[in-house]
Amino acid sequence: MLTLEKANQGDVLCLAGVEDKKLAENLKRIGLAPGSRFVKFPKEEIARQSIRVRGPERDAVLGGGMCAKIIVRKADGGKTPLSQMDRNEEGIIDALSGGPGLSNTLETLGLRVGERIKLLRKLPPMEYVAGMDRKKHIHLQEGIASKIWGVMEGKECQFTSASVWKEFKVKKLLGGLRAQKYLTSLGIKPGTVLALVGIEQGKQISYGPKDHLAIETMDGLRIHFGPVEAGVIHVEAVK
Repeated sequence: MLTLEKANQGDVLCLAGVEDKKLAENLKRIGLAPGSRFVKFPKEEIARQSIRVRGPERDAVLGGGMCAKIIVRKADGGKTPLSQMDRNEEGIIDALSGGPGLSNTLETLGLRVGERIKLLRKLPPMEYVAGMDRKKHIHLQEGIASKIWGVMEGKECQFTSASVWKEFKVKKLLGGLRAQKYLTSLGIKPGTVLALVGIEQGKQISYGPKDHLAIETMDGLRIHFGPVEAGVIHVEAVK
């Protein structure tokens, strides 16, 4: 027995167990329980494309890494990562293959397992230019800007929904520990005051071997995991 992170690419694997109870419950909703078989897909460069979605409470922007870990059940009963859906396609959030950073972010945005989500459009790479504490300017890729949650004119929203030159006070940082650490290194933390200066064309960003891997189930569903989640999933190679 070994972890999914350590298993060989291309091998047919059998799920032996999952250390994290919440992740185990999510995988069970997808149809993966002890004894289920799947293939560890070779690591590949995957385009990081942010997506604008509509949930029960509001529209929101989700970064590409998060979208790949949200499994949606469509009207025909088929399941797919949110990142692989088409414009204006909708369905029910069925499960998450990410950790607590993902579930906490979705909870803040009003997006919950069992509720409807609609993909409004996939966004071109954009860069948000922001003034911080009325001093320096910083540049934020859209995916990272979407992880800043704050208050503007008495209303809570993501920084990606901020209006130009309106005071935006950071309330909390969304996403996983890596994203939060990056934002903190820029000086962005609860209490920081930002102001959107403008939005510019950004560069395409990819994530690949060091961060994410994927499996493909026997019925063709591809599921993405980060290294933390892959490290708590135990598998056995099928001979």
